[in-house]
Amino acid sequence: MVETWTAADGSLVTIRPISAADLSLEREFVDGLSSSTGYQRLMSGRRPSLDELKRWTDVDPERECALIATAGIGGAVRQIAVARYVREASGREAEFAVVIGDDWQGRGLGTRLLSALVGHAKRQGVRRLFGTTLSTNTAMLALAGRLGFRRAAEPRSATITNLTLDMEQ
Repeated sequence: MVETWTAADGSLVTIRPISAADLSLEREFVDGLSSSTGYQRLMSGRRPSLDELKRWTDVDPERECALIATAGIGGAVRQIAVARYVREASGREAEFAVVIGDDWQGRGLGTRLLSALVGHAKRQGVRRLFGTTLSTNTAMLALAGRLGFRRAAEPRSATITNLTLDMEQ
């Protein structure tokens, strides 16, 4: 599955599954995130280890999916976003996450990328996506709302909001 999308400013964006060969793209992308964006994604100030980055790029397609968005920037292909899900043991539920590079936030890419991930999950038989975000992450809360995710406060933490999308057909 490869999709091409044209942003409002005319930038051409490719959305495709990630592969182990994308390790350097993923590393450069993660290293380029602002501390605020990195914190919102990982809910901590830490930087991912090389082993985590390898795990995030070398996915098991039977239980997970990671879609990256790339664009030509400065004469090179750069990763600008990623959305992923990992199935629970039942196979019918999956935890999702998404992060959009700082320069691409607020430009519609999050909606496009997360919609592609939801579509992939449905085709693979996932019936429920769930995730967590910081309660102060208004952009993620708005994105989830646009796509029909339900929001609920995390009972054990006032700073976390749970997001759920039921996709029963």
